[in-house]
Amino acid sequence: MPGTYGGMPSTTPTSSAPSTPANIFQFRAGLGVEHDSNVFRQPAAQSDTIGSLSVGFKADRRIGLQRFRGDIEATAYKFRNFSTLDYNTLNYNVAWDWSFTPALHGVISADRRQYRETYFDTTTVPGFTTNRVGRRTERTELAEGVYELGAAWRLLAGVAHTSSKSSEPGSWDASPSVNSAHVGAGYEFASGRSITARLRRGDGEYSEGFAGAGGDFRETEADVLVKWPLTGKTAVEGRLGRLERTHSGAPQRDFDGFVGNASLSWDITGKTRLQAGLARNLNATGQATGGYVQSTQVWIGPRWTPTALTAVNLRYERTARDWRDVTAGSIDAGRHEIGQAVMAGFEYTPRSSLAFGASLRNERLKSNLINSGYRATIFGVTAKAYF
Repeated sequence: MPGTYGGMPSTTPTSSAPSTPANIFQFRAGLGVEHDSNVFRQPAAQSDTIGSLSVGFKADRRIGLQRFRGDIEATAYKFRNFSTLDYNTLNYNVAWDWSFTPALHGVISADRRQYRETYFDTTTVPGFTTNRVGRRTERTELAEGVYELGAAWRLLAGVAHTSSKSSEPGSWDASPSVNSAHVGAGYEFASGRSITARLRRGDGEYSEGFAGAGGDFRETEADVLVKWPLTGKTAVEGRLGRLERTHSGAPQRDFDGFVGNASLSWDITGKTRLQAGLARNLNATGQATGGYVQSTQVWIGPRWTPTALTAVNLRYERTARDWRDVTAGSIDAGRHEIGQAVMAGFEYTPRSSLAFGASLRNERLKSNLINSGYRATIFGVTAKAYF
């Protein structure tokens, strides 16, 4: 089951394609069971056992200059005691990496991610606040083209649609949806390092909070992307930008600031790999009185493969959210919360068509709002078959 203290989607999509693949057509099916010590994510914990069933399909095929790839998975989660929490997810990532000539190419893609999330609801019932557990759906549809000017310079342009929506009312970010267009230029060094500058303009609306009451907005974002291999075993990628969102007729809801992310990948040895990253995002509060939410996440995750059949994963995540420029007297004024998760996992693959796994996850949320903090421990086992 995905983590319950979910992050936010990137405000600017990217279209980098993976390396050239072999032809892949693969079906998979999975079973899982886990015990969750605090399924409602409340200060007073209630536990339950959850079963999951998943089916998926992965394909990756190159035909001439064209490449078609996709990964789709549907999963059903069933709770033993609290059936009202049952939910389904459908996640996919499909893309056409098109190419008219070696110099003119691009991507048309669609991505959807669904996961269980927890947020502190302050809006559903006046005077009553509590943690709510729901399902968040994040989507990105992108069409982008790149033209190579010689061996190093690149020009790019594209359009995109992004959205983030919760299944529960009172979404903490007002569930925004944005249609945007972007242009950019980049330079790629012979070493594989690259720098790209982009400018994006978008028009959006909210489906929660002040939706239907002047909730439309316009945003502008300028950013720089860097891909920088340091050595044959170490690489750094990053994005730094400035986002400005304005609301027609409601300047108290406007906000702006720096956003971005960075990641590090380090192959320490042939069996040990370390990945780490950080991200910063800005979102609306969903309150008519204005303000915004600043979210900062850091994570680190080593992976050790002692044999060809086994792997051990560790991961630590920390997400901090701060409510800024909120009107004094609002319950969100000065609001600050920190979500932390520590995870350990073991994988065993006795053959290419069969894989088993076990995982242990500990979650903790601390907040300066009363009755919003919680702890949870989740232990699970899974089995997957590939056809």
